[in-house]
Amino acid sequence: MFIDSTPFLIALVVTFCVLICVVIWNNINAPLPPQKAPPIESGPSRTREILARFSDFYTNLNPEGEMIFDVGILPDPKQHIIHALYVGFDESENEDERSAIERGLRAIVTFQERVGEEPLKREFSETEEILGKITPNFEDQNNEQQINLEDDEEFKKIAILRDQELELHFQHLKIEILEN
Repeated sequence: MFIDSTPFLIALVVTFCVLICVVIWNNINAPLPPQKAPPIESGPSRTREILARFSDFYTNLNPEGEMIFDVGILPDPKQHIIHALYVGFDESENEDERSAIERGLRAIVTFQERVGEEPLKREFSETEEILGKITPNFEDQNNEQQINLEDDEEFKKIAILRDQELELHFQHLKIEILEN
């Protein structure tokens, strides 16, 4: 009849076949190995996009003289633009780029909160004040002058905030403030 080792050999062959089937099944159902990330496409970074939008916006705004605008009209949130300017300053490679970032900081601080739809503009220069004293003051001119003086006071208050903010940015980036 059967030799004593035959059932053992049959069990061994069956076990071996089952193990091979399990290995094949696991290979078929195994997750794919991680793929390499696609190469980074060259193009403008988010920082450069924000700076380009702000530059175009400010150029099209064409501010005349000393004006302060409301932050609500900016194309991006003010903090995003400031962050982009900081990153741009850190990544700048020459003095021209640093100078452009400095101009950007001077431009962004002209946008302040609670200004309103109409920008604030410095109305009176020293020459205009002297001329105002020379000309006769009629009631209509006096009322207009009073309104302008109130606007000028508001401008001065917000201009102080603007100047403090600019000084803070310059200190953060270690830019020397040149006295005009």
